[in-house]
Amino acid sequence: MYSPMRIGGLASGMDIDQIVSDMMKAERTRVDTLYQRKQTLQWQQEYYREINARLLSFQTSAFNMKLKSAVSKSTAIVSNESIVTAIAGSAARDGVYTLKVNKLAEQALKESGTLSRPIEGSSLAVPITIDSSNNEMNITLDGVQKTITLTERNYDGISFTLNDLVDDIQGKVDQAFGTDTGGESLITVGLNGDRLTFEPGGDYKPQITLGSGTNDALGVLGFNDGDSFKISTTDALKTIGDKFVNDPFASGDIIEFRINGQTFSYDFSPGGADENKTLGDIISDINKNTDTGVEAYYDSITDKMVIKSKEYGSGAQVLVENISGSLFGAAGALQIDGSVDYGTGSEIELNGVTITNSSNKFTVDGVSYTLNKVSAETVEISVQKDIQASYDAIKSFVDDYNGLIDLINGKLTEEKFRGYPPLTDEQKAALSERDIELWEEKAKSGLLRSDSMLRSIVSNMRSIMYSQVEGLDSGTNMLAAIGITTSNYKEMGKLHINEDKLKEALTYNMEGVVALFSQTGTQVGEDGIAVRLYDAAKNAINSVTEKAGSAASLTSYDNSFMGNRIRDVDDKIFRMEDHLLQLEDRYWRQFTAMEKALGEMNTQSMWLSQQLMGMGGY
Repeated sequence: MYSPMRIGGLASGMDIDQIVSDMMKAERTRVDTLYQRKQTLQWQQEYYREINARLLSFQTSAFNMKLKSAVSKSTAIVSNESIVTAIAGSAARDGVYTLKVNKLAEQALKESGTLSRPIEGSSLAVPITIDSSNNEMNITLDGVQKTITLTERNYDGISFTLNDLVDDIQGKVDQAFGTDTGGESLITVGLNGDRLTFEPGGDYKPQITLGSGTNDALGVLGFNDGDSFKISTTDALKTIGDKFVNDPFASGDIIEFRINGQTFSYDFSPGGADENKTLGDIISDINKNTDTGVEAYYDSITDKMVIKSKEYGSGAQVLVENISGSLFGAAGALQIDGSVDYGTGSEIELNGVTITNSSNKFTVDGVSYTLNKVSAETVEISVQKDIQASYDAIKSFVDDYNGLIDLINGKLTEEKFRGYPPLTDEQKAALSERDIELWEEKAKSGLLRSDSMLRSIVSNMRSIMYSQVEGLDSGTNMLAAIGITTSNYKEMGKLHINEDKLKEALTYNMEGVVALFSQTGTQVGEDGIAVRLYDAAKNAINSVTEKAGSAASLTSYDNSFMGNRIRDVDDKIFRMEDHLLQLEDRYWRQFTAMEKALGEMNTQSMWLSQQLMGMGGY
C-alpha cells in the first residue's frame, strides 16, 4: 500500500498525524475483525485437513485388511535354505512337504570365447643378446607392477633358442607374480612363430601392461612401452580393432546385426554417424531395446561377451544374426554365431510328484518357492499358521482405528475459549513470543467442537465396529466374539483386545476371523468389517475434502466450501483496505485544507498588525 509522507500542524500547532492515526484506529477495527475471521477459518481448515490425512491413512489400512493375506498368516520352515527357500501365503495349508531339486530353470545364453588378442611383439631374429644393458622390463598385472630381470645370455638359435627365452621369461614372471591355486601361471608367456606373446594364464583375464625397465628389454624382445592386453568398452571401437582376436572391421565399416528380430545398424566409416561409438555404447543400445528380450554385457573377469534372455525356461531364446560387418558371427570380433539358443525349465519332486516350471520361482498350493541349487538331498518344508503375525496385523489395524477416533473425538470435545480471538498484528507486537503462544493455544481450541460432520463420521465407524457380519457363525460374526470390545463409555468407542481370546479364535477358526474382516457379500450385512470401514473412510474423505479441501489443495486451486469462504473474506479485506486508504487520504485532505485556511488567516492577521503598527507610528 502507498503511504505518502505527510507533515501537518505547521499552522495550527496540532499533531495531525496522531489525530488521523487515532481516527483510523476506530475505522480499522472492522478490517481487523475480517483478518481474525480469516485466521479462524484457516485454523479450522488445517484441522480438517489433518483429519483428512489420518482418514486417508486409515483407508489404506482398511484396504490392506480387506485382503485375506493381511490376517491369514503362515510360516514355512525349510530344513536347508541353501537348496530352496519358501514363503507360505494365505492359501497355504498346514503340513510337512518334501521337495527335491532335480534341475534349475536357465536363461537362453550366448557366450563368446576370449575376445582380447594376446600382447604380441614384432618378429624376432637370432642371435638375441641379453646383457646388463637390456635385461629389465616392467609388467603390471591388474594394477600391481613388478620388475622382471632376465638371465643374461646369447640366444643364438643353437645353444639357446627362442623357446629357451620363453622359458626364462616365464620362470621370472612366475617368480614375480606366483601361480594360482592349481599351479597355473597368472601370466602365460608364449611364442607365435617368431613373436613373443603375453596373456593371462587362467579363466580370470586381468589387465596386463608392459613397461620399460631401467635397462630396457622391451625393444630387443619386440615390444613397445605401454603394450597391453584387454579390450576397453569405453574406447572408440574403431581405434581398438587390433585389440580383438578377430578384427570387427575385417569386412568393412558398416556394422549391422539383428537380435531376436530387432535390427541394429552402425556406420563406422570416417566421418560416419557412429565413428566414435564404443563397445559399451553398442551394449547399451541393445539393453535399451526392451523388445529384444535380452540382456547384454561384457564380462571383464572372463573377457567374454554375454547375451542372455531375460526370461527363463524353454520358451526363452537368443538369436543373433550378423547382417553386415564382422562384429558378430562365429568368426566375428564378439564370436557369437547365428544359431538359436533356448532356455530350460526347472524340475522338482514335490511330495514325490514331478513338477516342471519355466522359472526358479513359482507358487504351489499357496507356498512360494525359490530354487537355489540342484541337489540330491530331499528338503523338508513345514508349513504352519503364524498366530502371532496374524494377531499383530489385527492389533495394528485396531491401533490405527483407535488413533483416528481419538483424533476426531479430541476435536469434537475440545474446550472452546470464546474470549480468545486471533491476535491482530498490533496486539502481537505488544506481547512476548510465549504470551502469543499461550494465547493462540486457547484461540485454536474448540474450533471443531461438536462439528456435525465429524460426529456423523465417527458415529458411522463406531456403528460398523459394533455390527454383525451375516453368514458367519456366532464365534466370528462380530468383533466382540473374537475378543475386540469397547470398555468405558468415556473412551467414546476406543477398542480393546483380549489377546488370549483373539489368539484362540485365530488358532481354531482362522477362516472365520479372516471372513469377519475381508468377506465381500451380495446381500446387506454380509460385507466384512474392513470392507465396510474402507467404504466409510472413502465417504468421509470425500465429505471432508468437499468442506475443507485436501493436502493437494495446498498446491492446486482449492474449490472447497472453506476455501471459497476464505477467498470471500480476502475480497472483503481488499475492499476494506482500499476504503481505509481513501478515508485516511480524505482526513488528510480535510486537515490540510484547515491548515491552509489557518495559514491564510495568520498571514492576514500579520498584515493587519503590520498596517496598524504602521499607522500608529505615522
